[in-house]
Amino acid sequence: MSGRFEKRIAVRKTLDPMTRSVDLDGRIIDCNDKYARMLGYMKDEVIGMSIFDHTPEESHERLKTIFNQWRRHESVNNRRFPLITRSGNVFDVLITVGDVVGSDGKLVRSRTVLLDYEEVQNLQELVKLSKYESLYEHSPEMYRTVNTDGIIVHCNNRYAEKMEYAKSEIIGRNLVEHTADKSISDILINMAQWRFSGVCHSGEIWMKPKTSKEFLALVTPTNLYDDEGALIGRNVVIQDMTKMQETTQMLEERRKIDQMKDEFLTGITHELKTPLTPIIGFSQALGKPGMLGDLNKRQADAVNTILNNATHLKQLVTDLLDIHKLELGRMKFKMAEFDLKDLLNNVTSSIIHAANEKNIKIKVTSKTRGTIVGDQFRIAEVMTNILYNAIDFSPNDTGRIEIIVEKEDEMIKFSIKDNGTGIPEDKQSELFNKFYQIATSMERRHGGTGLGLSICKGLVEGMGGTIGVVSKMGEGSTFHFTINPRGVES
Repeated sequence: MSGRFEKRIAVRKTLDPMTRSVDLDGRIIDCNDKYARMLGYMKDEVIGMSIFDHTPEESHERLKTIFNQWRRHESVNNRRFPLITRSGNVFDVLITVGDVVGSDGKLVRSRTVLLDYEEVQNLQELVKLSKYESLYEHSPEMYRTVNTDGIIVHCNNRYAEKMEYAKSEIIGRNLVEHTADKSISDILINMAQWRFSGVCHSGEIWMKPKTSKEFLALVTPTNLYDDEGALIGRNVVIQDMTKMQETTQMLEERRKIDQMKDEFLTGITHELKTPLTPIIGFSQALGKPGMLGDLNKRQADAVNTILNNATHLKQLVTDLLDIHKLELGRMKFKMAEFDLKDLLNNVTSSIIHAANEKNIKIKVTSKTRGTIVGDQFRIAEVMTNILYNAIDFSPNDTGRIEIIVEKEDEMIKFSIKDNGTGIPEDKQSELFNKFYQIATSMERRHGGTGLGLSICKGLVEGMGGTIGVVSKMGEGSTFHFTINPRGVES
């Protein structure tokens, strides 16, 4: 073998397929190690990314077409298409997209197989030179090579082992002898169409080993040609789908459990809020002099305690539901045009009573004016949450809080600066984690569930922005977040 081919084999030993599963929104929910490795990522990084993140920008329209074809149940087989790696390198693949349906028969995700186009070309060259044995012989996947009549002319060790035959018993046999009865008609139709059109179609068939139980397999063929370009056969990668079936079943069961949890949480949230509404309402009425009769100081204090705790519980229930929606990606944002001045007036009005109780000065510095597009309610929720924290941690009488609004590149930046106690540097990275409290003593002194800043982070990121904090012990803190002034799709 020439040095040129030896070098290629050293880099690409087998034609192992890349695989990924994609949901109906184009988000990757699973992939194999090779897919992540070829794109320069760890597998955990890939999960949750969009397929458009792995496609050169100039090919996005082509990808939209392919994606919509799949959603319409149109065939996508061995389509040549470019991918882009983390470092910006582009390489071509042959992409085949299959369907995965739920128990209700509806499409839930894709099962996509991608073959490195260069690997396919290399294999075809090596087959022409009769040197391809070393390329796939020891692959963990099953390989077989058939001619145009469906006669098996070669297979690798894994294929022979899985089918429970010696290689000498396999070579020269028709592929239907290794096909379960229920899939024979499918494979014969597939072969006939291939011989006529020269187009390879991937698909699932049931394989029949010598003695073991039949198993479902994903069959991915690639054409082989002679020196004059004539079709001479095809090389086939065969993947045992037993584990995939088990995984699919597990995912379906998990989806049902998640749905039950979602329905339970929504229901229990409603049930908890229902009795809290009259508790809060009557407590407020009792606290107003003369409305339901006068109370002595002890009674008024008791009613106020009831009101504060009911209000706190209602907020906790709301926070838990918001966290659940954010984790599931179901938080809805109502994008509309609004005036920044109105937003700032509403926010300061909502917290001014709490600030006055501690004699804290509030200053608003708006370096940008006019209208923007966004969810005014959610932006106000983030600002109010941060402002109450600032009030809580600022000193009585000498406390100062400044709200600053300015442009930062194409974004609107909101900053809330206080002269409070500050946050230790080693604790700042944890602030936006769910249920995090800086210290137990602080939790006792200031209260809170540790959900507020986590919700703020989810809301800000859901509106296309980022959130962070700059703080120094004894010198106060500045919480800042950005918002896309043109809004984002929810």
